[in-house]
Amino acid sequence: MFIVVYMRLYTQALLDAVASIAKNAWTLVLPIALVLAWVLLAALVSPLGMVGGFLLAFARAALLSVYSYFLVMLVTGNKASVSELKKSLGAYFYNWLSFSFVLFMISLGLDIATKHNPDGRALLPVVGLMELVVLNAAPETIYLKGTGGGIETITRSFRFLQENWIEWFVPNGVLLALGWLVWSRGWFLQVPGGALGLALIGGVLLHLVAVFRGFLYELLDGSTHRQRMFKFKNPR
Repeated sequence: MFIVVYMRLYTQALLDAVASIAKNAWTLVLPIALVLAWVLLAALVSPLGMVGGFLLAFARAALLSVYSYFLVMLVTGNKASVSELKKSLGAYFYNWLSFSFVLFMISLGLDIATKHNPDGRALLPVVGLMELVVLNAAPETIYLKGTGGGIETITRSFRFLQENWIEWFVPNGVLLALGWLVWSRGWFLQVPGGALGLALIGGVLLHLVAVFRGFLYELLDGSTHRQRMFKFKNPR
């Protein structure tokens, strides 16, 4: 019964994601456009050294703000309009900048602490993996809960995972495993259209996963296991 109930919950999140994207089909190209913008900006400012690094940090926060803004539109059932691009630039800019700054300070502190300790530096990839796990729900926490400060985002994201770690990581783990399988087998090389076809399909899948995660977050956050069992015990 437990497995059946949660399969229905995941299916509901997926169906909601597909329906929402269908109503806002133009957003399918948004991830591709934002990645291209990031690549171009990185190429332009990379020769500027440290100044370029700071500029890229601000650019990353702005681009993530754009995507977060339209993800909110999709997950909350609102109509997403291209005319709101200018507004979206600043909607979550500070949220992402603050979160990135906290991660940067953590990374800087670890780098300094292990600078003269080879054994300690060997642990840095492990720390990075731990951050990826512990902060896995940080994007959804930022744009769905509107957490402003980086510490608040980390705290609330961690609390969400404490309460829903199995329910959250099971589907995300499956998606990650599928992605690794496709990559390791080289199946992505068989996509028609070469690099362009790969970019289009990859962008569409990335968008679908992002919207699915948003709907899943909403279904899990604020509900208990008992409530979910009752709600999804019988099909609608």
